[in-house]
Amino acid sequence: MKKALTVLGLGALAALCSLPVITLGGAASALYYSLAKCVRRGRERPWREFFRAFRQNFATGAALSLILALLLVVAYVSALYLVNAPLSALVTAFYAVTLSLTLFFALDICALGFPALSRFSFRAAQILSFTLRLLRRAPWRALALMLLAALTGALAWLFPPAALLAAGPAGYLATLLATPVLNAFTPPREEFPATFDYWF
Repeated sequence: MKKALTVLGLGALAALCSLPVITLGGAASALYYSLAKCVRRGRERPWREFFRAFRQNFATGAALSLILALLLVVAYVSALYLVNAPLSALVTAFYAVTLSLTLFFALDICALGFPALSRFSFRAAQILSFTLRLLRRAPWRALALMLLAALTGALAWLFPPAALLAAGPAGYLATLLATPVLNAFTPPREEFPATFDYWF
């Protein structure tokens, strides 16, 4: 019961911290980090770990959030054209491809980029490149994570208050799917200092 309440509470906190939009990346990576480390691995102080990860990943998370916002704006404009003002088959095909690619990369950032940010000290461009490596390494897990991100995003879009309840369980499921893939890219314990907290 305590674990379930912690999952819901961390998810609600992450949803509230995401409201300025630019903080979405930091909040999502902090949610993943605190769930993976404290809820799944049994470490203490999940709330403290959330805010520590949020501060640590804020800058890169903000850059990813801006890229995500730009992709969604382009996707929205493309969708509006396809629905309201088709001109020719060639132009329609262009906007259809644009819509597909922007949605794909937006889901790629949400499903793989934010979990990767919680584990590795990468810049935004490195995160984007790394997510493509994850996609090649474990395509089915990556696609499942993208589907999870799409369903969670759709639920939040259709009924925003639901994000307060859905973020935590969705984040927990994401840790189950993403952790094995991230571990495959994590150096072994022997390569870290003896004082390093090798929680993953």
